[in-house]
Formats: sequence, structure tokens, C-alpha cells
Amino acid sequence: MGDEVAKLGSGKSEVKRGNRLNCHKLRGIIVKQPLQSPICLIYCMKSRLALLAAMFVVTVLNACGDVTNLKASAPTSVDTLSVFALSGTPPSYPSGISILARQAVRVDGFASFDVAFDIDDAGNAVIYPVKLVVASPGGSRPVGLQKVAGTFETIAEAPKTGFEADSALVMLPREVVVIQSAHNSSGDLCQFALNPNLYAKFAVDSVNLASRTLYLRLGLDPNCGFRSFATGIPTS
Repeated sequence: MGDEVAKLGSGKSEVKRGNRLNCHKLRGIIVKQPLQSPICLIYCMKSRLALLAAMFVVTVLNACGDVTNLKASAPTSVDTLSVFALSGTPPSYPSGISILARQAVRVDGFASFDVAFDIDDAGNAVIYPVKLVVASPGGSRPVGLQKVAGTFETIAEAPKTGFEADSALVMLPREVVVIQSAHNSSGDLCQFALNPNLYAKFAVDSVNLASRTLYLRLGLDPNCGFRSFATGIPTS
């Protein structure tokens, strides 16, 4: 019986040593695992959020189709307008053009125009982007200008690049200037558009120096991001 007791005691001792060994191994695993810092946790969360966002975009594209294949809904237009020069005329006279409204408007602090016109000492028309005329926040809207070779009738599309946003241009009779005007401010037509720009072309037909009046034509594509001046609803 003594031997049996000894064996039982020995067995119990071995079991206890085994338990302590297992506990030691567990403690080693826990101690050796590095603690994640808050920065690491934030990084991991951002990575997961980015993955979820990418999955959401893929889901939307699959459900709604390719968002780059947008279609225009409004036809292009051509208008004949007259404006007064910025200099040498009363402030209440319209010297600016709102391309979306397709009309001459007053030049004031509300900056409700895209370009304004003046007449220089040589009797030529000068076109100014709104940024060079009005210093208010509304005047900070990017409006680029570019002279394009050809006649008003033959220019069927606005250029993709080459617009100057910080300078005025002198326009000789029959010369054509194309403008690129961003309309993505709060409440604007292109606020949520992939391409927020509207495109228009101008040609000055004549200048009346006595009344300081300019007579011009305006061609407009009223669809956000579309650059066509061809008759009808644009396809590009």
C-alpha cells in the first residue's frame, strides 16, 4: 500500500508539474505577443474602412453601370448678344455675360457672370475672366480663356487643354475665344458632376466706339463636362 501511495503521490506530483508547465507556456505566449498601439489600431481600422469603401464603389458600379458613360440632356445653343464696355459707361449697364443664363448682366460684387468685356484704346474688344474683375469670393470661380483658330461656325468642339485662367485676351473682329467655366459651387448646376466645367465660344462681330457697345455671338454647351458646339444634344 505504501508503494501504491508513493505512486499516487508521484502521479499527483507529475500532474501538478505538468499543469505548471502548461501555464508557463501560456504565460510565455501572452507575454511574447506585442501589444497593439493606438496608432496601429487606427491604421488597421482605416485599412478596413478603405476596403469597405472600395467594395461599396464596386457594388454601386455593378448596380448602376459605368458612371463615366454619362449622357447629355440639353441641346447646344447660339445667341446674338450686345454688351457695354466696362470703361466709359455707367455701372448699371450690362458689361458681363452669364453663359448659363445666355444673357448680358451687370458687373457687380455678386460675380454672377463668367466674363466681362471692355474696349481698349485701339478700339478692340478685351475679354476678362470674372477673377480679374471682381475680388469677392464669387469671383474666385476658375474661368479659363483660349483663342482658337477658325471661324465661329467651324469650331465644333472646345479644346481639352490650354486655357488661361489669369489673363485677359484682346479679340479682333471675327476671332473666336473658347471659355471653360467651373460651375461647382454650392447650388450650381455642376456641383456634383464628375467634370464641373461648362464650355462656350465667343466671337465679336463688331464694336460701336460711339456708344461703347460690343456685338457678339455666344455658342454654349449647357451639359456639365461636355465640350461640343455641334447642333443638337452633344455626345462628347
